[in-house]
Amino acid sequence: MADLLWAGFLGSAQVASIGVGQTWVQFFNTARGGLDTSARAMVSRAVGADDIPQANHIVRQAVVVNTTVAVVVMGLGILLTDWLLYIIGVSEALTEEGSNYQKWRFMGFFFFSMNTLGGNLLQAGGDSLTPMKANMITRGLHLILSPVLVFGWLGVPAVGVAGTAIATGIAQAVGMTMNFRALAIGTSKLRLTLKDWSFDWPVIAQQVRIGTPAAITGAERSFAQVILVGLAGPFGQTGLAVYSITQRIQTFGGFGSQGISMAGGVLVGQNLGAREPGRAKRTVWWALAFVFGVQLVICTAMFVFPEQVLYAFSRERAVIEMGIPWLRIEAFGYMLFATGNTLGQCLNTAGETVAPMWASLGTLWGVQQPIAILLTGSALTWEIFGQSVAIPSFWNVGVLGIPIAIVTASFVRLAILFGYFQWGPWWKKEVLVRSRDGGRVAAAH
Repeated sequence: MADLLWAGFLGSAQVASIGVGQTWVQFFNTARGGLDTSARAMVSRAVGADDIPQANHIVRQAVVVNTTVAVVVMGLGILLTDWLLYIIGVSEALTEEGSNYQKWRFMGFFFFSMNTLGGNLLQAGGDSLTPMKANMITRGLHLILSPVLVFGWLGVPAVGVAGTAIATGIAQAVGMTMNFRALAIGTSKLRLTLKDWSFDWPVIAQQVRIGTPAAITGAERSFAQVILVGLAGPFGQTGLAVYSITQRIQTFGGFGSQGISMAGGVLVGQNLGAREPGRAKRTVWWALAFVFGVQLVICTAMFVFPEQVLYAFSRERAVIEMGIPWLRIEAFGYMLFATGNTLGQCLNTAGETVAPMWASLGTLWGVQQPIAILLTGSALTWEIFGQSVAIPSFWNVGVLGIPIAIVTASFVRLAILFGYFQWGPWWKKEVLVRSRDGGRVAAAH
């Protein structure tokens, strides 16, 4: 959000560049994030079973897997930046600025990935304080460095919106160092050492098995956003700017939900490891109640004061006029998405990653994308068995078809996940299997 605030002083083209660049970085990160989910599920289950040596063994394997993936994604992202922008139809006017920003974001991808992994592992081991401190310092350093690099303060050369990406990389490196130092000295029940370390392919395979559905869930959600960027493109840089702003506002709209969903998931995993399914269920209920209550207050404020919220990111009248009805519609989606995300995270950390994956796949590609294509007027006719079927013109609501589609899909996804939470067998699954050395590790059926 701070990046968009500084970009807003440069113009809507810079705002759009950040939004487009962040979309691809987020796509690759959410795909990699499935490994974070599996590590959190496995470690929390081992901790709940009071098998700390095995939990430490899982941590070492998780670090190796994530390091490899992060380095590969970083290299591919830098090499393919221009092509990634081209395939979603970004205009030449935005490509140069967006390319520079996106390349710097991918350069910092390794630090961001490892910082996230370190925080997840510490939380799974019972230390939520160190990741909080690391994030506070990371965000604070980012907020200080961004305007200095963007505008060239204090004698530093001005580099435009790419400065926000450089600030991100530097700040994430500091946070990564803090989290891994805590893992090394043992601030939680976990302690990361290289003593007697070796590859344990069964453990790595189980991490990939658990993480793959979660990775698919994150990747296809981010890919769906890439397509929405393409649908907003025909409405010019104003449409792209509004889309970028509203998607970043979702971060604030989801205030409190990410931390609670991760904490709830860890507690669910630990309680199931301790054979306390009733307490695991109560944890989910408390998490949902807290997130929904906070979201109700925040999203109501956004609905009542949309112009004031948008003005923080752009002073251009065209952006604000298009953004007011968009934000009012999507405010409902923020609330539904945050609550559904909390429920999905709790299920994922219980080892149930398949049901959330199918819920996301079905709602994004069966609900959100068709509605967005239909309502934005991007598809003037449907081709069914070779026959053209005219779409009624009154269905075309222009760019507002995007937030309407997002809200509809968020509602359907929440309903599906809640139904599975109430009546599904997620808490009955036995997820401990034998590792190579005869120990036991957490994994999913």
